[in-house]
Amino acid sequence: MVTTSKLMNSLLLASVCGIFFLAGYADGNSDRKFWSPYEDLNWSEIGHYDSEFHTHPNMGDYGGHDPHQTVDRYHEEGYKILTLAEHSSHIPHDHMNTIYPWTELSQIYERIKDVTHEGADGQTYAEIHNEPWEDRDPVELGMVSVEGNELSGHHHTISVFNLWSGHVDDELDSFDKIEELGGFAYFAHPGRYVERLGLTAHWYVDLYLRYDILIGQSVYNREDNHPGDRAFYDKIQHILGGAERPIWLYGEDDMHTERTLGWNRDVILLENFRPGSLHPDIQDGSAPDVMKALQNGYSYLWKPSEQYNKRAFNITDVEVEDHRVTLTVDNDDLVNEIRWRTHNPDTDDTETVHRGFSISESDVPDNSLFVRAEIEGSEGTIYTQPFYLTSE
Repeated sequence: MVTTSKLMNSLLLASVCGIFFLAGYADGNSDRKFWSPYEDLNWSEIGHYDSEFHTHPNMGDYGGHDPHQTVDRYHEEGYKILTLAEHSSHIPHDHMNTIYPWTELSQIYERIKDVTHEGADGQTYAEIHNEPWEDRDPVELGMVSVEGNELSGHHHTISVFNLWSGHVDDELDSFDKIEELGGFAYFAHPGRYVERLGLTAHWYVDLYLRYDILIGQSVYNREDNHPGDRAFYDKIQHILGGAERPIWLYGEDDMHTERTLGWNRDVILLENFRPGSLHPDIQDGSAPDVMKALQNGYSYLWKPSEQYNKRAFNITDVEVEDHRVTLTVDNDDLVNEIRWRTHNPDTDDTETVHRGFSISESDVPDNSLFVRAEIEGSEGTIYTQPFYLTSE
């Protein structure tokens, strides 16, 4: 069961926090200004690097790509940052923690090839896989490799920049461990748990208030397994109080086979990209900068309209004045529409409040705490991180 008695104790606190943050705007106060997670970026020096943190390299009898084949396919598709994030339930914990580093994939395979997979009808890992694993060097490939797993004993959670793979049934145990190890995590496909278990926005709010290592949640899973995840993200962000506790949106391929590869690209915004990894035997490169970008929301999501579609346009500047946000996009002739979206507490739903490259504070309802932009073209749509409204 995902919900626990530990979590229920502080749901009232989350509700009170949401009411407190809303109170400052209930009287129609217009003395607000924008705060942007992008404000510290030097856009003239920024590069755009596609990433994927939710992949499953065939350790659960999926019939898909082995780890080295997964690396190769994402490299072929132009991704620069990648995590091989297997389900914790499929990790033989006596022999390994994560599929990392890539430079030791052949050694990891030798350790587990004759081990019986507990959930695969008595097959060994060698029988599950297509072929012996081959080493890959992220530096030679021009990529950043990120250590991680999909923790699956509780609410599925993508854990990155740490080796925790414990298959436990309590989220708090996992999050305490990730915090101890200096990593980060985001919630995978929350719609699954809203639909199956009836989890509420306040369940998530409680955990965000407890753990800074929780950086956000998925709004797209594969092509779009849970269409309500965008509005659910907006609702959670609103209850959290906007800039008081920012959380970031992500898309995830949740790749098990080729059919689910290439559906989402979290675009990490970095200066002076250098390949590498945080493993001690590999140069760091931009790996520390990727950590910082994930923590601070230096990213946006490219959602292709068709599988494998690469970005048709990029955000090249975000100008934030106190009362206005203006976006600049290259190849703007490929942009059909820009929608500014927010949570409306009166209707308890997401709505479009403005259209165009620029939005003023006065375009945002007084009871809204943020807006985010959706930049749509025929090849796909960019989803920005939220722009928050704060009191002057």
